[in-house]
Amino acid sequence: MKYAVTSQEMKIYDRNTSEVFGISGEVLMERASLKVVERIEEWKSQRKCERRYRALVFAGVGNNGGDGAVIARLLKQKGYIVTLVVVGDPTKTSDLLLKQLKICEKYGIAPATFSNVTSNLYSMEWDIIVDALFGIGLSRNITGSFQKAIEYINSCKEEKKSDLLIAAVDIPSGINADNGQIMGSAVKADITVTFNQVKLGEILYPGCEYVGCLYVEDVGITDESFLGKEPAAFYFDEEIKRLLPERKKDSNKGTNGKVLIIAGSKNVSGACVLAASACLRSGAGMVKVLTATENAEIVKSLLPEALIDVYEDFEPVADKLIKDMEWADAVVIGPGIGIDMKGDELLGIVLESCKKHLVMDADALNLVSMNREYRKLLAEYAVAGRKLILTPHLAEFARLYGKSVTDCKANILTYPKELAKELRCTVVCKDARTVVSDSNEKKIYINVSGNDGMATAGSGDVLSGIIGALVCLENSSFEAACLGTYIHGACGDNAAAKHGKYAMVASDIAAELEDILR
Repeated sequence: MKYAVTSQEMKIYDRNTSEVFGISGEVLMERASLKVVERIEEWKSQRKCERRYRALVFAGVGNNGGDGAVIARLLKQKGYIVTLVVVGDPTKTSDLLLKQLKICEKYGIAPATFSNVTSNLYSMEWDIIVDALFGIGLSRNITGSFQKAIEYINSCKEEKKSDLLIAAVDIPSGINADNGQIMGSAVKADITVTFNQVKLGEILYPGCEYVGCLYVEDVGITDESFLGKEPAAFYFDEEIKRLLPERKKDSNKGTNGKVLIIAGSKNVSGACVLAASACLRSGAGMVKVLTATENAEIVKSLLPEALIDVYEDFEPVADKLIKDMEWADAVVIGPGIGIDMKGDELLGIVLESCKKHLVMDADALNLVSMNREYRKLLAEYAVAGRKLILTPHLAEFARLYGKSVTDCKANILTYPKELAKELRCTVVCKDARTVVSDSNEKKIYINVSGNDGMATAGSGDVLSGIIGALVCLENSSFEAACLGTYIHGACGDNAAAKHGKYAMVASDIAAELEDILR
């Protein structure tokens, strides 16, 4: 587990490091700058070029500009031909930057003007451009000389391609550190060197597309600087096998989780197969599929390991469904059930009679958004130890929450938490960066695995099956949802590597569980 912090959280941790633990801002700045220079040197060494490289360093007037000034000095000391440009109102220059500029002067580095840099005298001769214009505190759109500097950096990159390295200090200038939004314009970096904690804007879209290769370097702002107040968001990037609970050596198929998958309809056959196959491959001991009778043969032929129970479209299904739910440890409902009378009947019985852990996806969620009584039942569901997990994609979430998709996307870090509190459950809001929130947890999980090739029919069915298996384990619904989402994305990454993002389909994602969970 790793944290992703807001700008305010990081500023507090930075201040605590200096004021509580006594590590000065100058020391932190020197350490940070050394880390950036190490990454630049690494890039240069891979090119195996003996000539002196030219570096252009853009510094803002704040402390991030101070980093830029130190980087300029360190690069000059290593033999680079360095040009330093300070952009911004000189009257707003921070004390740390002023101190570093005086040191630069003693080493023979006098700041150049932006107009000279953009003249023919310098144009397009750079091997490296360092972006130290803005740090993590940017909150308004970039204009004026800052915008021109960013446009210049990006135009140089467009011209020289891989012959030019754009290195961003802490975060590419123009990215909102709290939400990843582009503040008018932003530097498109090749590498970003950030310090001790990843910033939210570096993993959220669209900001993450501007970061390039992200390096998180230790400069001494350690977890002790939290002073007991940990960041509110986290993500996984470790090996999945380290996150999985150990299976008991004396377990059997009955103790490893019995999952009932209520999926598919007379017009939709694939959803039940995808969800059930993913559930089986995610460690469930037994899986039973309840689906329309039209799907019986396809389930039997593709999933011989699964049990199956079927219903006719005209058939009352309550007795059969209640018996199946009594058998199960967890129930997954929604993929492909439809929002017609049969889908409505199935969901109504589950919400009124089910006493087991429950995962709800797709059509089940759409039915809830259409029925106030279902919403009331849902809010009362997670009692007496029952786990409840909702897995809406953004449009389904918007219908549940009662806001536009655009509004929900802009507030994806906060709205899922509010819905989770209202319904007393875990909410997995699926988007390019899926967010998991829980009514009983202060933290939120942001998933960084996965890719755009997973935006394909049936991908969500696979996720519901994975979570259905994990919710049977000795963990919380929040833990099951976070781990399931991470596993699902990792499978998608494997599938994309094998089949390509255009060609991959949902069954390819489910098939990768074998390798991912090995």
